[in-house]
Amino acid sequence: MELFGIFLSVPVAFVCSALYCLLAEKVIKRSIRLSFFLRILSVIVLALFVTEIILLIWIGATRSQNILGRGFYIAHLAIFFLGSPALANMLILRKGNGFKWYITSFLCTLFAFCLVLLQYGVSESLFGIE
Repeated sequence: MELFGIFLSVPVAFVCSALYCLLAEKVIKRSIRLSFFLRILSVIVLALFVTEIILLIWIGATRSQNILGRGFYIAHLAIFFLGSPALANMLILRKGNGFKWYITSFLCTLFAFCLVLLQYGVSESLFGIE
């Protein structure tokens, strides 16, 4: 059943990424303040993602949760949901010419697939296989 969920996450992530990237390129990019604010938030989310990856490689999910408490899993879920839009913001809302929305949506879909696999790994480490 998990493989079915992973398999279906790819087209869903593609549609969601494409819609958000199109919105970012056509609407959000026009507002300088909003673009700047979203880029700052995106840097924070992607920095948290890198920090999480380092923690998972270094000490694992269980020890990370033991050290950081429930905040670890809450941050993990926030990164899971905000990671793909954060990448889209960093690629599209760059100063000068950013990536086109269709290229960015493909890259965000790949990133979302990696986030789904990471989510399954972390959840199974923390809560066991159900």
